[in-house]
Amino acid sequence: MLERHPGRGKMKLEVHSRDGAGRTGRAKIDDKEFNIPNIIFVDTPRFRSPDFAELVGRFNDSGKREKIIVGYPEYVWSESKRVSSHLSLPRCIPYPSNILPISSTTDIQNGIWKIYAEEEKKRRLSGGIFTISNAISLYPRSRDFVQRVVKVRERIGYNSLLHLPGVADVKNLSLLVYMGVDLFDSVKAIICARRGFLFFPEGNVHKDHLREKICHCRSCNKFDDPSEMKFEDILLHNLIMMANEIERIRSSIFRGSLRELIESRISNSPELTEKFRVLNMEFYEFLEERTPILKRTKLKAVLRESIIYPEIERFRRRVIERYRKPESAKILLLLPCSAKKPYSLSKTHRMFRDQISKSGNPHIIHEIIITSPIGIVPRELEMVYPANSYDVPVTGHWFEDELEMIRNALVNYGKKNKYDIVVSHLQEELNLVVEDVFKEVITTCLDNNPTSKDSLENLRRSLSRVVSDYSKISGEKRLKEDLLSLASYQFGESVARELIKEEYQVKGRYPNLRVFAKDKHICSLSRERGLISLTLEGARILASKDINTVEIEEGLEIRGSVLAPCVERADDRIRIEDEVAVIRGDEVYAVGTAKMNGREMVELSYGEAVKIRAHA
Repeated sequence: MLERHPGRGKMKLEVHSRDGAGRTGRAKIDDKEFNIPNIIFVDTPRFRSPDFAELVGRFNDSGKREKIIVGYPEYVWSESKRVSSHLSLPRCIPYPSNILPISSTTDIQNGIWKIYAEEEKKRRLSGGIFTISNAISLYPRSRDFVQRVVKVRERIGYNSLLHLPGVADVKNLSLLVYMGVDLFDSVKAIICARRGFLFFPEGNVHKDHLREKICHCRSCNKFDDPSEMKFEDILLHNLIMMANEIERIRSSIFRGSLRELIESRISNSPELTEKFRVLNMEFYEFLEERTPILKRTKLKAVLRESIIYPEIERFRRRVIERYRKPESAKILLLLPCSAKKPYSLSKTHRMFRDQISKSGNPHIIHEIIITSPIGIVPRELEMVYPANSYDVPVTGHWFEDELEMIRNALVNYGKKNKYDIVVSHLQEELNLVVEDVFKEVITTCLDNNPTSKDSLENLRRSLSRVVSDYSKISGEKRLKEDLLSLASYQFGESVARELIKEEYQVKGRYPNLRVFAKDKHICSLSRERGLISLTLEGARILASKDINTVEIEEGLEIRGSVLAPCVERADDRIRIEDEVAVIRGDEVYAVGTAKMNGREMVELSYGEAVKIRAHA
């Protein structure tokens, strides 16, 4: 369990939307508020910040004061009077980039803005704005850079803002936000403008390499020939592009599609793809903690990196570590995936299930769908995100890393889930993987076409032959076992066996089911979430196992939502959209769904932590 620390910082931070480590929201310091993520637009007498700037960085006191002013030290080592400002950067910020990297804990504005200090490994850091001082020198070294950003992001916690100076342009902004950076500046835009480079989403282009107008912003519109643009014109264009990109990023986070925006930006950039791969391959725990267990948007698995995306890797791990097959299932049937999700709604899988129902004992058969990028999807989990909502380019060819991923998934799954017989209705390439994993396999797909008339007939005959040796399993018994398997995936086996007992009654028609212990409603399954939703009775079972619990102040009366400042302790295993039991004193007070992960609940001081479904 995580406990709330007494110190909550001097800055008010309210998070509205999340995607990966990226987030949108509002930060408030004293009487000034601003959006995140955001850009500090540098302002000097030689080049003014644009009129659309929300945050303005100044080296002196010239210019209007209606914006939120961030004071920059005039000289890095200067002890001279500081700019009159709402916020001030610490003196050791490395501008220009050739200043040696410095680690310092200089506190400005009563501790609001700080330089991250690597050597202070034990001191808890929270509640301010933290700058990575050596970002410019680290940026070209992808692994070191990603490691540094992730490490700082984790050290400063959720109640702080992370500022990354000197490296942001239009192309890398979305990836940097996804890594957890909240604040940027326009320094690179100025440097590139001096050199004649214009910012575009597909990369930075020199003005002399533009043969015709490709931008219609208010700066570019003044020129038919881009090569005639001067420094001030190029700078304004760059700043407009950065502001537009930040707005696009905020919108993408709200829709849950930030990673799709990143994929479109990094596709022609080896160095950004390198950073993206390092982040996904080496920092799964960092991303997984910040990834909800379900989304309303479809997962677009376009890049091959999608195999290691956090929600896909988490699904794969939970199938191996938590999930247990239905006990009555003795025959494993491996099937190909379909374009339509959930699979059972597709024409292909309706044909498969028709043959299974004709076998004479269908409930002794357990269907598992083989797919990329997920791996293996038991039929009971086909409504669970991301298996219920993903799209992948289909060519009919399998890459070696996909085949190896599927092989590993089958090997690890088979260690805890045993079958008497394995039947494969897969194409030849996948069959080779299956035959390498299992000693004996009955192959039913003919001519490499699972949906051909001959293949379907062969599937029916083969299943009819093997099921005849077993006693018939009732649909009612199997339905309860399927719910138990789903519950084991969602909560773990110990909780599942208490939620779905043999003597309990299941009412309704799949997928809208309710579980009762005599007259007590325990839990429900609905198509909308694809997961089990708990009642207060179910929440008591969850609390008895000390899983997904949130403790609030004793005596507190809550109706609609549990807000973050009300949370005293929270299970660090809680993820956004998890079922949680809210405990007040020694009793389960309410049940609902998490709107923050467990660590956020005890670190943030504003925002909705748990959406209450029912309370005592």
